[in-house]
Amino acid sequence: MKKNNLMSGALILSVGSVLAKVFSAIYRIGLTRILGGEGIGIYQLIFPLYSLCVVLATAGLPMAISKVIAKNQGCEKVVLKKCFCFSALVSLCLTMLLIVCSKPLAILQGKQEIYICYILLAPAVLIVSFISVLRGYFQGKHNFFPSAISNIIEQAIKLFLGLCLSVILLKKGLIFAIIGAMLGITISELFSLVVLIVLIKKENIKEVSGCNVELKGLMQDILPITLTNLVLPIATFIDSLLVVNLLANNFTKSMSIFLYGLESGAVSSLVNLPTIFSFAIASVILPNIAKLKSNHNKTKNLSLSIKIILIICVPCVVCFTLIPNRIIELLYSNKLNGLGVEGLNITFRLLTLSGFGVVFLALNQVFSSSLQAIDKRYVTVRNLIIAVVIKFVIEFIFLPSKQINIYALSVSNSVCYITAMVLNYLEVKLHFKMKFNITFVAKLVLSTSVMILTLILILMFNNSWINTLLALFVSAVVYLFCLYKTKILSASDLAMFKYRV
Repeated sequence: MKKNNLMSGALILSVGSVLAKVFSAIYRIGLTRILGGEGIGIYQLIFPLYSLCVVLATAGLPMAISKVIAKNQGCEKVVLKKCFCFSALVSLCLTMLLIVCSKPLAILQGKQEIYICYILLAPAVLIVSFISVLRGYFQGKHNFFPSAISNIIEQAIKLFLGLCLSVILLKKGLIFAIIGAMLGITISELFSLVVLIVLIKKENIKEVSGCNVELKGLMQDILPITLTNLVLPIATFIDSLLVVNLLANNFTKSMSIFLYGLESGAVSSLVNLPTIFSFAIASVILPNIAKLKSNHNKTKNLSLSIKIILIICVPCVVCFTLIPNRIIELLYSNKLNGLGVEGLNITFRLLTLSGFGVVFLALNQVFSSSLQAIDKRYVTVRNLIIAVVIKFVIEFIFLPSKQINIYALSVSNSVCYITAMVLNYLEVKLHFKMKFNITFVAKLVLSTSVMILTLILILMFNNSWINTLLALFVSAVVYLFCLYKTKILSASDLAMFKYRV
């Protein structure tokens, strides 16, 4: 049987995630251009609650189930049955709750007409819960193709169908265009589930006698990971209620929604883009470390994961903080302007503040998975709750300020990521023999510096979007060349990317 080692598995998930995120990014950018600043603000009022319901039903299930499968080889059918029953019960309750509470929630958010969007999204909660169980099974068997393929198909259908429906229904009004986007999400999830069902039927899973996997034991692995993955979506949902109301101290309701949409829609989608690699690595590292016996090998896997994340995220942070105006203009043109406000200028500054937190968010994902893999179950939950409390303190103090207003949300998010990462890192140091690699850091700084110089030199020619694209492409190629020439990854590091039979 073919098996993937750490980085080959992460590479498969990353390639799948890259393609899926490319589709997702095009979808978000296209949707923002269709709906405008106010429309994407309304969309962002709806989406956090849907995400929260999805997380309540599925948070950590793929990673938790992959860990359980890795530890209970031969008992896969029992694990699947119990996880399906648990997931179906929770997600069905949440689906019904979302439908029942749709109108009161819409009234609470100040947009009663969006209640239909919650009803259209409700079935997706149940569908996604089944998707998560199936993906967890495949990842636990170190087969990462199904997760990657289903993710790509899901995002491709959402891109095509969601944007088409939004454009068609926009003629009837802004709310109808948002309804079209919500329909696209539900239908895309259904297609993803069908793909996974077809693939798992080919597995021919055999039930082994003598398997004693109790639901209580499963919950001991699933619950801490679920709680960790719940904290940020809960925080995002609270933001959807809190931010607009705090901004309303100085702005109209429409303007508050508009500003919230710029940060939570246009900026967040860019900030989260580099973390697809860290999420892929985190998904693979948990079952991998969970089954390893040697502390040396565990540390080796974690060290390589950190190197890859820094190689990917550091140049992204540089671009977000150094040339945010060129990136935003390239992607959104003047579509973010509205309500008499130059949304582009606001978004430039928001991206600068938010972009700084990218590398910390990415590192935190891997640190968190590593701690969960060695059964430090509730440490990550505690650390993330502390970080989120600090985030809300910043928001309560600075969002009502007329001078700071929406920028406080970007600052609070970055501070949240930094706090959680530092706390988890301190815990990781106690259990993994991590060493500071000055040679790696020097090579990374050198490669990044050459990339920055290349980027600035090309951007000096003119301000056209073509020149921006050219500068980003050439500087990326130069950066990769520098990484290759400096041999930033050792032979043993590169060997972990090979596919093993």
